[in-house]
Amino acid sequence: ISLALKENLVNFTINHSIIECQKLTIKLKNKFDLSVVEVAPSVSEISENLEGVSNLAAKIMDTYFSTKKSLNLIFGSGRTLAHVTEKLSPIQCLQHNVVSNIGNHTPDGSEPEYFVLGRISQNVKSNFYPFPAPIIASSKKIRDFFSSYYPIKSVIKLINNFDVCFVSVGCIANKNNTPLLIDKIISEKQFLNLKKLGAVGEINGLCFDINGKIIQTPSDYIPTTCLPSTSKNNPVIAVSTGSHKAKAVRAAIKAKLINGLITDESTAKKILS
Repeated sequence: ISLALKENLVNFTINHSIIECQKLTIKLKNKFDLSVVEVAPSVSEISENLEGVSNLAAKIMDTYFSTKKSLNLIFGSGRTLAHVTEKLSPIQCLQHNVVSNIGNHTPDGSEPEYFVLGRISQNVKSNFYPFPAPIIASSKKIRDFFSSYYPIKSVIKLINNFDVCFVSVGCIANKNNTPLLIDKIISEKQFLNLKKLGAVGEINGLCFDINGKIIQTPSDYIPTTCLPSTSKNNPVIAVSTGSHKAKAVRAAIKAKLINGLITDESTAKKILS
């Protein structure tokens, strides 16, 4: 291809305007006072445009992994983040702590299909700290038990002293696009209860309403996650694609659960509207 271009045998034309993505990036930053924003071109209005968003997110993650200064790098879980990890460059970075802020097993004891920390370790050699608890506790007593567990206290300390955090934002809408239900983290009954309580989205199972207010979930659904605070001004970046998630992402931004966003063009437009 390179030789053909040199000899003027073929031509390539980029039909998509990257400038539009740059404009959306500026609008999102200014409107919501976000620290980090990246917008990937949308290949289709129907698909989630996962490839473009994943490539952008992987590039940013690679930058942090290659930093010489020791960092606490925090990761949530989810399908989108899991896809991003497949695009990470191989690297050895023993100066960093790579930390999960979501439990490492589902209610039935199995490992989540999209457990991000394990996937990162396939390309990255570093110091890994899983969150040794269930994603969802079935009672406050069980949640409190894990919270007092020394290894979790140690991990929470790293999370609270984070340098950057990457999370996925999931929506709670229909049965066919609610990750918590699809991945069998919650039952259909719990899904319906969350809907009645006004849940529109979740991060690591922590549910919130249209204004981003954390919902007091039923006693049999208590997330164990530890979300770092955006008040430190360090980036808490949501990697989220798919316009059906726009309402949930906007709510998370509004409540300052996140202060950074990597998304696609279609989703960015819907968030702004």
